[in-house]
Amino acid sequence: MKVLIVDDNQEITGMISEFLKAKGVDNFVINDSTDVLNRIRKENFDVVLLDISMPEFSGIDIIHALEREKILKDQKIVIFSAVAFTDSETHQLLQKKGVHGCLKKPIDLGTLYATITS
Repeated sequence: MKVLIVDDNQEITGMISEFLKAKGVDNFVINDSTDVLNRIRKENFDVVLLDISMPEFSGIDIIHALEREKILKDQKIVIFSAVAFTDSETHQLLQKKGVHGCLKKPIDLGTLYATITS
């Protein structure tokens, strides 16, 4: 399994990366959201863990860009954020082909692992 972890908070990406490595999951970290689209275009990931609230280029911006390029449907994106989503917002995101889950920070690592391996 190959996972891309996208979050501007290096503490969070470091924790998730170490946890996944301990579980035997190959993973790559991007802390600068402007690099995400190029990486997704060039490589195939089994799962993309995508923070929604990032400066400059948010997770929502990334989802919209992937949608415009017609490659969102080929992804398995699990979004996560400390920002509270309404049921309606969560439902809208999960209706997009390519978005497979929504987790709230702080992330429970057991739930994260179960989500990406299901």
